Amino acid sequence: MEFVYTVMDQGVRIDKVEEPEAVVMIPESLEGYPVVELGAYVLSGSGVEEVYLPSRLGKIGAYGFYGCQRLKRIYCYGRTLDLGAGLFADAGNVEYLDLTLFAGEKSCFREMLSELRQTLRVRVHMAEASVDGAEDGTKDRAEARLIFPEYYEESVENTPARILFIETHGCGHRYRYCFANREFQYRGYDEVFPHVKVQESEELVTELALGRILYPYELSERHELMYREYVKEHWKTAGRLLIEADSWKRDMVTNLEPGGIGWLAEEFLETAQQVKELTELAQQAGDTEAVSRLMDFRHRRFGGTGRQYSEQSSEQKEEMQESTGTRRRTRRFEL
Repeated sequence: MEFVYTVMDQGVRIDKVEEPEAVVMIPESLEGYPVVELGAYVLSGSGVEEVYLPSRLGKIGAYGFYGCQRLKRIYCYGRTLDLGAGLFADAGNVEYLDLTLFAGEKSCFREMLSELRQTLRVRVHMAEASVDGAEDGTKDRAEARLIFPEYYEESVENTPARILFIETHGCGHRYRYCFANREFQYRGYDEVFPHVKVQESEELVTELALGRILYPYELSERHELMYREYVKEHWKTAGRLLIEADSWKRDMVTNLEPGGIGWLAEEFLETAQQVKELTELAQQAGDTEAVSRLMDFRHRRFGGTGRQYSEQSSEQKEEMQESTGTRRRTRRFEL
């Protein structure tokens, strides 16, 4: 993989990436000059799957990723304010955006979302810039994990009236409107949740709710309670998603991290039956670590092994034993 580039007054423009690999990392600098621009068609038609963009990149030329049908993951910074026309044309498989924003600076977040209308998982990092404009890696970064559902527009013709209507399908456009002067409004994002609950799959909605609870950047108490109520109601789906996250694979896209099943148990599981069902799911998935965490939680919360899964009253047990003729009788012997 080689870079064809031009040195300009303000920095370097990479005009073409020749023979790109599956993972392309655009360098922060070349010949001591910062990389500030990618030229038109810089990666068009390539088989790139992941691309990492530098922190001082300010422009990507037209059709930069045109025809990159294998492209799934983008790691970039919010300073790339100049996005060329048709940037992601015929590159509709992007599933994940990792975006670092700098405090007090404008960002390309809104423009990136408008270019990517498919279901998109986004990790937003809030960083501070060092003296030279690069990211200050000495400070902890706040983080949010969001999901923007898919939406698409369809033209519908009213033939008698010769009028063309545009119908929008999906609630993804509502989430992409949560901006004020280029700044993302987390409260507005959370307010859309009632719409996504009825329009999207239970799996996607549960993952969205888990992401906001686990990474509560600018999350109000009211909205946290809203998300918690949903996860409490859909605890089994939440457990299955967290178990799946334990066996992460390269082609898997999720906002969840491995090892979360113990947290779910502590925060949301209220009965021994719930623990039993999730333990069975973990066993079926071959997730020994999750099984261990759930068994440990079961022991601490519900006591020993003899009663942890039983939720029947003693009266119910006796009735069942009598109906099957297996009720035991005790006799007292006196000497």
